[in-house]
Amino acid sequence: MKCARCGKEIAGEEIAFCPYCGEKILREKTPEQTDPRVEEWIRKALAVSSLPERKKILDQAKAECPDSPEIDWELLFIGHKDPKPPKGRLDFSIIKSWLLQIYRTPGEFSDEKRNAMRKELFEDPQLISVLEASGDPEGKMEEYLYRLCREYIEVFLEEDNRLMGNLFGFRLGRNKEERLARPVSEMVHRMEADEALTPERREQLSRIMRQAFETRKGGR
Repeated sequence: MKCARCGKEIAGEEIAFCPYCGEKILREKTPEQTDPRVEEWIRKALAVSSLPERKKILDQAKAECPDSPEIDWELLFIGHKDPKPPKGRLDFSIIKSWLLQIYRTPGEFSDEKRNAMRKELFEDPQLISVLEASGDPEGKMEEYLYRLCREYIEVFLEEDNRLMGNLFGFRLGRNKEERLARPVSEMVHRMEADEALTPERREQLSRIMRQAFETRKGGR
């Protein structure tokens, strides 16, 4: 079978995501077709790099197409602005994958803040609504977590100059996978040890974080 996104051949019935580009493997075609208006709204929203602006576009789309699951899905990946942003520091709360930061630097957050971020990650009413409307809630949850983990690696690890050894846009060293493996491994261990989650959620989140890293690094 071939990936619908990158066109490369994929072997293995158990594979859920393309090992080359990370696209979710759809094994059955759905009979429903996406409303052309929805496709245009989403295309317009994803073309914008500013997340507040993207949210504004998606909110407009939601008003025009209130029953669109595709719009609800894209809105999931825009975070909620922190009502009390950290003083003197950048506020990344608009980026939904920032919630995973509690597993990278847990000491930077109070117990109350970690609980709030964990709740937003797993119990956001918007997420619950999307899962309930899905024909496969657990599969949709896995897709949601995978996208967050992959985005976190791309945005908060690969773009971290201190971690990657960049200076003025130049890479100072090689072994990109090794540089990323340590923080990802530490995050996976913290996910596995997070007793605030059920054992099933701990296993799921840590497994998907590993999977996102392996896919992003081409299996290395």
